[in-house]
Amino acid sequence: MATTDHNPVFDQLVRASDDIEGFIAYGLYKQAKREWLFEHRAREGRAPTVAELRGFSRQWTPTTLQAFRETADSALSAYAQTALEDQTPSIERDALLRGRPLWKDVMIGVVPALSYSVLLVIAAFLLKIFGNDFLDALGTFARD
Repeated sequence: MATTDHNPVFDQLVRASDDIEGFIAYGLYKQAKREWLFEHRAREGRAPTVAELRGFSRQWTPTTLQAFRETADSALSAYAQTALEDQTPSIERDALLRGRPLWKDVMIGVVPALSYSVLLVIAAFLLKIFGNDFLDALGTFARD
């Protein structure tokens, strides 16, 4: 089987089979190539030769290919932001519908407050029965 001369740009832009940014960057490269083909045909009145196509593919430096990846990254970020903004109302609505019922939120506030109040009543009752001997005991202990 003969080896074929392939375009190295794909391998430089797409780093893995799930590299979405790379695939979008390659699409941007293909768009630039398509524009170049139309301009070449309009300027020269013919399709480019194999050598001209090869030259087009090899003109891309790592910096220009990185610019394609950065443009793809920006496009993905903008798309994600738009999708998030579009979905925010339904996310908020679903969160409110599936959230805790109001009575549970009320109980979360009432139970600790009631428990604290009961502890204060017990402490007041113990002080009433025993007086403030505890404070006197601490005072005596501090004098020794």
